[in-house]
Amino acid sequence: MRVFIAISLLLIFTDAEAYLDPGTGSMLLQVILGGIAAVGVAIKLYWHKLRAAFGMAKKADPEDESV
Repeated sequence: MRVFIAISLLLIFTDAEAYLDPGTGSMLLQVILGGIAAVGVAIKLYWHKLRAAFGMAKKADPEDESV
């Protein structure tokens, strides 16, 4: 029932008179850059697992056994 009320209110009231202060833009930029940094760190942490999952893992070099 709450979802129906929320959707109906969104459809009825289309104009929004909101004020975005100058700090909003910098905060949004920080969120975007932080998300990009988090994705980069996650990729770096799981790089070998990702390569193995996509079949791009390095093959082991044969060791020289003629010693």
